[in-house]
Amino acid sequence: MTSAAQDMTNNLKSAALSVTIFVGIEVAVGFVGNLFVLYVFLFRYHTCNFRYFVLCLSFLDFISTLTTMPGEIFSQQNWYTYPFPDICKAKSFFNVYTVTGEAVCLCIIAIDRYRKVCQPFGWQIRPRLALLLCGFIHIAAVAMAVPVSILWGVNSHPEKYNKTTSVNVTVCEKDQEFLQKDNPFEYVTTVEVVVFICLVIMFFLYIFVAKTLILGKNRFQQRTGSQTGIGSNAQVLCTEKELSSDRAQSEDGYCSTSDERKKTDPNGILDREQPQNLSANSCDLSSEVVIEVEDMNVVTTNRGDPGQVSEKASTQIAAAIVHQREDKVRRVRRKTLIMLILTIVFIITAILYLTLLALISRSNDILQNMDYQGKAVYFFFFRLVFINHVINPIVYGCLDEQFKKVMSGVKQSVVTLLKCG
Repeated sequence: MTSAAQDMTNNLKSAALSVTIFVGIEVAVGFVGNLFVLYVFLFRYHTCNFRYFVLCLSFLDFISTLTTMPGEIFSQQNWYTYPFPDICKAKSFFNVYTVTGEAVCLCIIAIDRYRKVCQPFGWQIRPRLALLLCGFIHIAAVAMAVPVSILWGVNSHPEKYNKTTSVNVTVCEKDQEFLQKDNPFEYVTTVEVVVFICLVIMFFLYIFVAKTLILGKNRFQQRTGSQTGIGSNAQVLCTEKELSSDRAQSEDGYCSTSDERKKTDPNGILDREQPQNLSANSCDLSSEVVIEVEDMNVVTTNRGDPGQVSEKASTQIAAAIVHQREDKVRRVRRKTLIMLILTIVFIITAILYLTLLALISRSNDILQNMDYQGKAVYFFFFRLVFINHVINPIVYGCLDEQFKKVMSGVKQSVVTLLKCG
């Protein structure tokens, strides 16, 4: 009977060979890509929410390339003769840990994007809080994954071989103790509800974000086209108001401290009390910037009216504000687009994954009634969720400017090293 079970494993290996190769390629690409992402965002990226959240996602992805994905390949190679119960439990734990961790992380990222885009002058997630939230994400993911290490494991049951012979096989699915119980299905349902809530929150928040960005682009183009030469004092005062706090954080994570402002604002204009009648409409997402004028000597105050900026300085500062607003909007859109792409891919693959997981968590496991080709197709769609562990470095490499610069620098260093060698 043991030889028959091994024959069944060999048949399934042949049927699922393309899936195994596909997952193997994902492991290689995901390992190298996420290792590089961790390097860039740990050592070569500025401090900001985006950095911490990317590191959180990349750590989850990197863990998956070391545990869940190789574990899936091992399972496919030993499906009916699974030899190591502990490896089965560990693989199942890290599977749920990475999926639920990404769901919670992407949900928090969606909240962060919504606050920055739709409520730029309201409460924001600051870098320190973002770092704490990343720790919470991993704690929550571990808590969600602990039960699966109990409910899942190896079990032995009879299956048909050549439609005539019954063979006792050992597979890595539900634990033997819970094979005929509903506990696995109840647990999976609970995980699905949590992940589904995260998906719904992401979906609706990004609808608001997209609406704000689309409408805000038109308003921004109209204002910058008409206010470059006029109303510059109002623009300057609007930006001064945003910098009145000790640390005014811009979208890309750069924080302007009071010491830094003194270097670029020797006359102390930005620290003066601002007028209370400034129109609220003059400040929106597009004007959340930090003034950076190459020659700040143009910023002078009139002796008779120390609260005003000279006409020449006002014009130059207004032009600088317009330029930085444009750069600001590009950064907002680019980083929001990155997270939107990652979220859409996750939503699609996570729904598919959880649906298929619910089917095998029932007491009447549908996999037992599938032929080898059917199981191979099931494995492929079930493991499409692994795309989330591979796509991140690709998206960053295409859309994040600083990431691309570091990649270009590393590439040139490698080429130089090879030439010297």
